[in-house]
Amino acid sequence: MDDQGGSDEGLYEFLKARGVGEDTIRTMRDEKITCETIILMNDDDLSRYFPAYGDKLAVVSFAKQQEKKEKVNARKRTLFEKLSWKMSRKNETQAGPSKDVQSRNATKQGRKIEVGWMDYNHIKEEYSQVRTKCGGGVRKLTINKEVTSRDILRASKELFFPGGISPKGREEEFLFRIMNFNLLEMDVASSVGEVYKSTKFAMLRFYLASKKIEVDDPDSEDDGLPAVDITAQRDLPSTSSVLLPTASTPNPVPEQLDLSEVPVYDLTSSDHEVKFGPLFTDAEVEDLALTLPITRTEEIISYTEAASANPVGEMAPANPVSVMAAANPVGVMASANLVGEMAPAHPVEEMAPANPVGVMASANPVIPDVLTVDEPIVVNRGNMLHDMVDAFRLIPKEALQSDTQYTFRIQHIDGRMEAGEGVGVTRDCISFFWEEFFSRCTVGCSVKVPFIRHDLGQAEWQAVAKIIVFGWYACGYFPCQLSPSFMRMAISGSYSSDDLVGEFLNYLSDEEATTLRAAMNEYDSYPQEDITDVLNTYGCRSIPNAENLPTLVAEIAHKELIQSPAFVGDCWSKILDALSQNFDISMVAEQLQPTNRKVSRLFSFSDTLTAAQETTKNHLLRFTRELDAITLKKFLRFCTGSDLLTCDSIAIRFNERSGLSRHPVAHTCGCVLELPVTYDHYPEFRSEFRAVLESGVWAMDIV
Repeated sequence: MDDQGGSDEGLYEFLKARGVGEDTIRTMRDEKITCETIILMNDDDLSRYFPAYGDKLAVVSFAKQQEKKEKVNARKRTLFEKLSWKMSRKNETQAGPSKDVQSRNATKQGRKIEVGWMDYNHIKEEYSQVRTKCGGGVRKLTINKEVTSRDILRASKELFFPGGISPKGREEEFLFRIMNFNLLEMDVASSVGEVYKSTKFAMLRFYLASKKIEVDDPDSEDDGLPAVDITAQRDLPSTSSVLLPTASTPNPVPEQLDLSEVPVYDLTSSDHEVKFGPLFTDAEVEDLALTLPITRTEEIISYTEAASANPVGEMAPANPVSVMAAANPVGVMASANLVGEMAPAHPVEEMAPANPVGVMASANPVIPDVLTVDEPIVVNRGNMLHDMVDAFRLIPKEALQSDTQYTFRIQHIDGRMEAGEGVGVTRDCISFFWEEFFSRCTVGCSVKVPFIRHDLGQAEWQAVAKIIVFGWYACGYFPCQLSPSFMRMAISGSYSSDDLVGEFLNYLSDEEATTLRAAMNEYDSYPQEDITDVLNTYGCRSIPNAENLPTLVAEIAHKELIQSPAFVGDCWSKILDALSQNFDISMVAEQLQPTNRKVSRLFSFSDTLTAAQETTKNHLLRFTRELDAITLKKFLRFCTGSDLLTCDSIAIRFNERSGLSRHPVAHTCGCVLELPVTYDHYPEFRSEFRAVLESGVWAMDIV
């Protein structure tokens, strides 16, 4: 009311300054004529008080200005009230739980805790947390507050070693202890309730600390746990002749094992049928978790001359292989195929030449100092991003455009080597890498730019640029989701400012982009607070209005797309100059981006089809036309290994499989898709194919 009264007095002072008579002003006061009422008055009403036409125009303009000021003041008051409310809430939060809450927690018999898993890395000589995808993660438990570290240890083993088995090995192969939130060993006599009382934390976190037992391990004598004999011999299937040293027998006589019953497969050919299939279920992982009883890195497997007849290749006696290489020792059924179809048993020969780089079934592949064309790049499916970066750091820039053909082998997350190899595997590795990269190293929605991370320096970013060049020359793959303006800046050092705003709107979420588009078209029609919230999210330091909004959006677009990732652009420019000649990013993106129509036109069918084959053909075409953009990329990757259009055609073949053996089969090297013709109707075809595409994780194996 005070602000309103002040504006009315300002109106009367304005009228006096224009020479309006005192009688007129007094009449307006008596009739309560204010700025708000003047805006509502028509020309006849105004003529009663202001005969002069100029006075009428002036007083209406003054009233509108006052109204606009009132709106601005009201908005400021609202923002100030919100800020005050947030500050008060923040102070209440910092004040901590009330005495009533603390007293209630004190009377509870059960308290919640978080439990994680830290495994000792013998190379780095430190504990590192085990991620969820590797069997770790953080679990929440409700326990009695009187329990001690021994009870937590027992419960943690049941969580991370169900049935005594984990992805990192068997329970008896480790030493265990419980560490608190400070990564210090928990006092055996202390209870959870006492720790809560002393730390005042709302939620405590403990860690199951595991350490693989090794020879002469100083921790193996004072951990307070029963000793475990890891040298006990187990019944193993037939393998090549092996020498198994133990701590008690430093020079034992090798036990000769018969190789005659072990099937041998030639994996050097590139004509194997390779297909995508879902990864193991938890039950299958437990069935396949076969490891040799000796896990010390000092102990080796020595292959005798009899093993040198392996057609896959020879293994030099001077090149010892760690026992950890036996992630798939003998004849383990590769049941990770698409719908459970058994593949041929993989014999021991996979342990030697299948990984010339020297990374044998390890959860963290070790890349050599120099990569040559004869050495496949081995990457773990659970660590694709870092393995690819580590490998390409060792590849010289000059080799990316040459005739040098680098090949890939994929290691399953359970340690076994997947059988697939060839250009289909290369496309799968490139696609998988960029999927991980976009998720973990970029910001933005439809359009993305690299995000600066403290653990990625110049060498790592240049390795990513090498992957861009390699992907383009090896299989025609280019990461189209990266901002075209940013990529032009990195490749040629220039970009068009006219494209920035459009790319920035695609960089935003759909809701943010809709807000800014509407505001730039008709500013007053959109709530001011929504516009301010969007701009503040990206660091705007100016108050927006109808006149300056387009300029602000253009400036923020430049900051987000060009300035923020400038360091990455500088690192990439030293590598991407290989693409600078005749490389049109817009044209490349248009050609590579899949659409339903483009994918449907890739299919190549036989000229003569039976009635059943014709029906399945129609099912496939209908299914492809119905796919959304995300599922369409999954379908394309299933068929070719790439989620972009890097192949000229997809050959369609048909088979008569039925029952449990019926499933689609993709030969990614040759871009061939095999389909059964035994579907009764289209919904059955669609349901089975969608189940394959939506499984979310893939593996390559020989059929």
